[in-house]
Amino acid sequence: MNSFKALSRVMQVALVATFACAVGGAFIPGSIGRVSGTACIMLLIAAPVVRVGWLVVNWTRVRDTRFALLGCVLLLVLAASGTIALVR
Repeated sequence: MNSFKALSRVMQVALVATFACAVGGAFIPGSIGRVSGTACIMLLIAAPVVRVGWLVVNWTRVRDTRFALLGCVLLLVLAASGTIALVR
């Protein structure tokens, strides 16, 4: 269960960082605001991917192969959709 406490802490940090970037993107003019808004979007995309990856590792450690396999399939779908989006 210690792993879930660490995951919770990582997600809380991601939440605060995303909020700070969103506020910066909304209220800071110019290129700094644009970079802050871009960082916000990147964090919004990366946080769930990190969470699923973390859970896949945890499920693999406890030998819950069904959930670990489904998590890997989800990560594969996300990677494929990101690749398709970048190629197009």
